[in-house]
Amino acid sequence: MRTIDDMNIDHWRTPQGVSVPGDELSFLLIPDPIEAAICFELARQVHAHQDRRRGQAEEITLALMISLGGLLPGILLCDHLVEGRPEGTAKIRFGTLGIEGYEGPGQQRGQTQIEQGISVPVEGHTVLIIDDLGDSGDTMKLASEHVLEKGAGKVLTLTLYMKPEAAQHFVPDFFFGEVEQDTWIITPRERIETLMKRVPVWKQRGATEKECRRRLCDLIGYSTSEVNYYLPMVYDSG
Repeated sequence: MRTIDDMNIDHWRTPQGVSVPGDELSFLLIPDPIEAAICFELARQVHAHQDRRRGQAEEITLALMISLGGLLPGILLCDHLVEGRPEGTAKIRFGTLGIEGYEGPGQQRGQTQIEQGISVPVEGHTVLIIDDLGDSGDTMKLASEHVLEKGAGKVLTLTLYMKPEAAQHFVPDFFFGEVEQDTWIITPRERIETLMKRVPVWKQRGATEKECRRRLCDLIGYSTSEVNYYLPMVYDSG
C-alpha cells in the first residue's frame, strides 16, 4: 500500500491537464491520496501560522468551508487543524458558506452568488475561508467581503490550486499549487459530476460511446468500474 511518504507530491505543484480531442478544456484528475497529501501540507502551513500567532488577534479561531468545493478539503483539514493542532494554539471551529459560480466544467454562471448563509457566528473571529480552487477569484472575493460584513475581525484564505486569472485578483494566504486557466480540475468529490456533464458535450460533438470511454479511462484516468457503470447511462440519455 502506498503512503504519503511514497508519493512525488512535488509533481502535483504545477501539474499539466490532459488534452481531449475536440474539447477546449484540458482535464486533471486528482486521486484521493494526492488530495489528502496536499491537505496535509496545507495543514502544516496553517500550523506554522497558528504557532507564530498564538494568543494574538491573527490566530485563526474559525474556518468556513465553501460548499461544495471546500467541503472535502475542509473535512480533511479539520482532522489536522483540530486534532493535530500545535499544543497551546486555539481550537478552530468549522462551519460552511454556500457559494455557487459554476454549472459544470467550463460553464460559469452569469454571477457568483451566495446560496447558503454562514452556518456559525463569525463576529470577532479571525476566519479561514477554505476552497478547492481559485479560478476567477470571484468566489474568494465575495466570501471574504461577506464574512467581513458579518463582523469577522480578519479573514484569511486557503485553496488547493490557483489559476492565473484568480492570481490577478487575490493571493491566498495558504495554497499548494498552480494550474493553467483552461484546466478543469476533477477532485474526488466531483468525478461523477464531471463525467455526467461532459460526456453529453462530447457526444454532441460527434464522439462515439467507445471514444468517450477511451477519453475517460485512457486519457483522463477514470477507473474502468466507474465508467462501466455511468457511461452507458449518460450516453444513452444524451
